[in-house]
Amino acid sequence: MQKFWKIMKKVLLAASVLSAATLFVIVLTSAIKKQNQLVCRNIHVKIDYDSGLAFLTEAEIKDKVNYMCGGAIAGKPLSGIAFSTLEKTLRRNPFVKDAEIFVDQQQDVIVDITQKRPIIRVINNDGVSYYISEKNERIPVSDNFTPHVAIALGNVEMHTDTKRDSVVQAALYKLILFVRKDEFLNALVDQVYVLENGEMEVIPKIGGQTIRFGAVDENMAEKFDRLKIFYNEGLRKVGWDRYKTIDLRYKDQVVCEKRDTTNKQ
Repeated sequence: MQKFWKIMKKVLLAASVLSAATLFVIVLTSAIKKQNQLVCRNIHVKIDYDSGLAFLTEAEIKDKVNYMCGGAIAGKPLSGIAFSTLEKTLRRNPFVKDAEIFVDQQQDVIVDITQKRPIIRVINNDGVSYYISEKNERIPVSDNFTPHVAIALGNVEMHTDTKRDSVVQAALYKLILFVRKDEFLNALVDQVYVLENGEMEVIPKIGGQTIRFGAVDENMAEKFDRLKIFYNEGLRKVGWDRYKTIDLRYKDQVVCEKRDTTNKQ
């Protein structure tokens, strides 16, 4: 009798496991079937306009998503939407830093877009214009939006010497990154002119001087420190527009040229 009950316990345990497994399969199958029947109710596009950027419009992103889905996404089964492919395609847009697509509890498709952030606009001597992003990427000029950033002019990417262009672009990027991290310099710098030899000249927003910065090298921070001291302790006393040029190329010196004379001071 004892042996019989042991066998019965095993049979009952196996039956319970089998029943649970069968129930799980039924529930899972039902859930998958229900999931496959879910359709997109609507599409909502969110763009980070609070960043101050407006390269993209919600309408154009919505139109792009609908086009990639072969028509209006609203009403299409959610199971048939290739969300990963949509995200990859949107990320190839030159203004898009990141794109995420998900479905909310109301079965609405949410497209969340983060735009690339420009830090300087380049207008070179060939008339070519574009932006450089905070990640050192090229961003084309947009008809929708013009960000307020400093401008780089002159001999930037002239398509005559790839190695030289690469060095100049790296130096320009390094310079403007440094400027943007300093509250005083960021408020001061309006334009950067790139000379043929790759050295830089900086044009401030006030005073109208030409700041001869020279090469962007290991002395960059020290040059800017001299400039800030000169502005705070020198120009405040004699006037912002007293000098025509401010030269930072000489170690431990700030060499200036007055507007009304060629004598150095």
